[in-house]
Amino acid sequence: MRRFLSALALALLGAAPAAAQSITAEIDRVETTPREPLRLLVTVKGSQTALPVLPELPDFQVRAGGKSTQVDIVNGRASSGAAYNYFLIPQRTGTFTIGPVMVEIDGKAYRSRPFQVRVLKADRDRPGNDRDLFIQVAVSDRQPFVGEQVIYTWKFLYRVQIGEPRLDPQDFDGFLSEPLGETRQYETVVGGRRYGVIERRVALFPQRAGTLTVPGSKLTCQVAVRDQRRRRRSLMDDFFGRVRAEQRVVPGPPVALEVRPLPSPPADFSGLVGKFQIQAEASKRQLQVGESTTVQITVSGQGNVQSIAEPPLPDLSAFKIYDDKTSSRIDRDGLELKGSKVFPKALVPLSPGETMIPAIPLVYFDPAAGSYRTTRTTPIVLAVDPAEGQEDLRLTESLAPTTGKVAVRILADDILPLYRGLDGATESPPGPPLQAALTGALAAPPLLFVGLWWRRRRQLRYQEDGALRRRQEALRRARKSLANDDPSEVVRTYIGDKLGREGGALTAAEAAAGLRQAGLGGDLVDEVRSFLEGLEASRYGAAGGAAGGELRDPAKALIERLEGALRKTRSKP
Repeated sequence: MRRFLSALALALLGAAPAAAQSITAEIDRVETTPREPLRLLVTVKGSQTALPVLPELPDFQVRAGGKSTQVDIVNGRASSGAAYNYFLIPQRTGTFTIGPVMVEIDGKAYRSRPFQVRVLKADRDRPGNDRDLFIQVAVSDRQPFVGEQVIYTWKFLYRVQIGEPRLDPQDFDGFLSEPLGETRQYETVVGGRRYGVIERRVALFPQRAGTLTVPGSKLTCQVAVRDQRRRRRSLMDDFFGRVRAEQRVVPGPPVALEVRPLPSPPADFSGLVGKFQIQAEASKRQLQVGESTTVQITVSGQGNVQSIAEPPLPDLSAFKIYDDKTSSRIDRDGLELKGSKVFPKALVPLSPGETMIPAIPLVYFDPAAGSYRTTRTTPIVLAVDPAEGQEDLRLTESLAPTTGKVAVRILADDILPLYRGLDGATESPPGPPLQAALTGALAAPPLLFVGLWWRRRRQLRYQEDGALRRRQEALRRARKSLANDDPSEVVRTYIGDKLGREGGALTAAEAAAGLRQAGLGGDLVDEVRSFLEGLEASRYGAAGGAAGGELRDPAKALIERLEGALRKTRSKP
């Protein structure tokens, strides 16, 4: 039976999918001292025999700590694996990167993620090794600059049985504070004795120059102690009857910091202290007049990331700018506080041609260098094409626009010259009845000519005046476009045609101002502005808005009301 189960397990292992193969590497803590070895756990999935290959570790002495294997069967699929333990003994202080651990399974290489550890100096004020309970504290820098990130590490070490540990809150007066990760629990060896450790880490940012003190701490816990006063009655008393719980209070020392002031800052200093970068990206670089491109400005780095503010923008007068919702991310799980903030902007170009978004600078203070540094985005070049459907309304072309006399070439001529000759006319003496008829007939041509001339003049004016043609055809074009086009574009185009302007680039405020100049009343103009602002939020905002079908009926009703109101204003004397 045992042989059958072994054969079955081997068969299932042979059918294990390749997706189950992987390698991970984990460390028991991210900070230590030269006296406290780190425990590295390497887990290989998909093989029990493939040996992991550690990276180069010149700053650590490596000792093997044993191997364990396992077989998991889930839903009829089996996977094998092995876990390898190593102890890394630091040889010097500093911050070190543990590179990826590699393993080869079935001819394919797998690698774990790298990570960082920090080796601190051993605390000179460490209590003697005869103590069962004590607290250690350390800071990454005792002479930081104002606003510089300082990592405060608090450890409670114990080598007796404890219960209900409770740490009183610490008041970090004079600092901004951010906890880093979760409270960690592990074991370590100090002076040849094994201790349990409870560790917490906090990022502190001093807010003023001078002496600032990180306050001391106080931890209260229950400790199991042997009751020597109770008389032994049986052998079982050694295990149970002579142990009692005793409350202990363990104090932790304060730490004094000498905070240095920042040098005199430049006028464009962002207020950031640490190491930071700035990037800018455009959603599209080829667009048309009236279309939008979203430019995302991202500021990221290590330091006081809570203070990231929107950087000043360069001259963008060639665009209409719409703010979008900013987003931020703070990473508290590493060795230090990191994060980023994204500032999106919707840019709408106003004219065609090649347009450049200049580099955006960011000035921050680098504590490692002790000076201010400037980083910049890469300039973004946009190619802007004319809007589709834009009409060329010129009927003449200037041949010498830079001279005093302008020569004109006719580009369109759609009427024939009038025939003025009388060669075909003959005379015959009319009779009396015919006299009256001829008199009426002779009077009709001048009247007809005047009527045709007036009509033709209107036609010529209509053809030559593109703004007039757009204004008169605005309603018809809007009704036709509403069936298929975006209602927001139809409303903008209609208002632009009525005002003789480019509708695609109109903002809500500009449309309202133009309608007031055209003589419309305040209530209707306010309604138009509110409607267009909603369209702008729907088109450019991150939150989105109503769908096109939902906007079509309100857009049609608003256009009809505008048409009636504008006609009334034109009919007024």
